[in-house]
Amino acid sequence: MDRSVPRIGAWAGFIAVIGIMGYHIVLMLIAGPRVSGSTDAAAIAAYYSNESIAILGVGAILVLVPFTVFLVALREVTGQTSTSRFLATIALAAGIVELAAILVMISVQSAIVTAVSSGADAVPLFRFWDVLYNSGTYVFEATWVAAFGLALRGHPGFPRWLFGVSILTSLLLAINVFAIWVGIPDPATLPSAILLSAWFIGASLGLRRLGVAPQPLPEPSPA
Repeated sequence: MDRSVPRIGAWAGFIAVIGIMGYHIVLMLIAGPRVSGSTDAAAIAAYYSNESIAILGVGAILVLVPFTVFLVALREVTGQTSTSRFLATIALAAGIVELAAILVMISVQSAIVTAVSSGADAVPLFRFWDVLYNSGTYVFEATWVAAFGLALRGHPGFPRWLFGVSILTSLLLAINVFAIWVGIPDPATLPSAILLSAWFIGASLGLRRLGVAPQPLPEPSPA
């Protein structure tokens, strides 16, 4: 395998995780704790009255590019057996669906800002955003994290702890699917975000290792 593929993927992974974390940190600093699981029109209007939220979304859209490169690079390096390639393909498909959902979410978030600034009722738009981002996308996020974790298990280029982190992260993300429906507080979803960041870093380090020096390929499992 051309070592430039994992090398590019590693850089893309590091850029993606920095961009994702940076987006959420800056969003918190400029707008405060996000509104989630609420239909309180006043609370929604107060949060989205900050027009910087829409502008910040442009940066979030740009982060989707290295995120895509990272996912494709992982798919390329994990196809050592038919099973791992199958799992990696599932992960890539789920990741692409999530990327599309995030693009829609960012666009809807900007629309909410516009609705609030014009005095329109933003609750229906917000509810669409909330269900998409704080419930629906977690389904696909949990899927690609778990599938990549299983595909990377035993791969000599990746940290051994990555499999355990993959399973734990995917379980927490799966729980997050129900957060807005059963009233789980938004701060309670933070552990999954922290673990997902650790997963990104671990996977990127693995790609970097594969891109720096040749690694022995695992023996194909018996059919």
